[in-house]
Amino acid sequence: MGDRALIIGQIHETVRNFLGKHDSSTPITPLRIVGDTPNSILDHSEFLKSINTIIQEIENAVSICRPDAGTRWVAVSKFEGRHSFFVLDINNVEYDYDSAHMCLAKIPVYVLRLSRAPKIFRHEPQDEKLANKLARMHNLHGRDPLPLFDDHTRPLVYDSPRDLWS
Repeated sequence: MGDRALIIGQIHETVRNFLGKHDSSTPITPLRIVGDTPNSILDHSEFLKSINTIIQEIENAVSICRPDAGTRWVAVSKFEGRHSFFVLDINNVEYDYDSAHMCLAKIPVYVLRLSRAPKIFRHEPQDEKLANKLARMHNLHGRDPLPLFDDHTRPLVYDSPRDLWS
């Protein structure tokens, strides 16, 4: 089994164990998953499709473990080197696409490190930083559909940033 199949095959159990730590008798509080994804398991010719397979595995695990919790794939950043990242919100009922470029609400960030031994851990220093980055991405991407996609392997170009609208 290749690394991609091994890593994707472990997502369900990793997410289930993580969500099992939350009281299932109450709605899950909003949280933000940052997927730290090895570029070696991604198909760079079809990057979004490739990473979407991972997102779907996470969303399936969430829907089985916590059917009351909604998910939203907010953003993905592709980098040269070893890792790329995605952001998936879980139960962020306050999210509003139209005002997201102004939203600096801190949502607890958990990093899902995808590897042969995947793990999810709380990363509080990213709460504010990621809120700011996502607001900036929403501004720069204008009305682009989710997930917002920044490809840092090429020059970044934004056609219609929101702050230029009158």
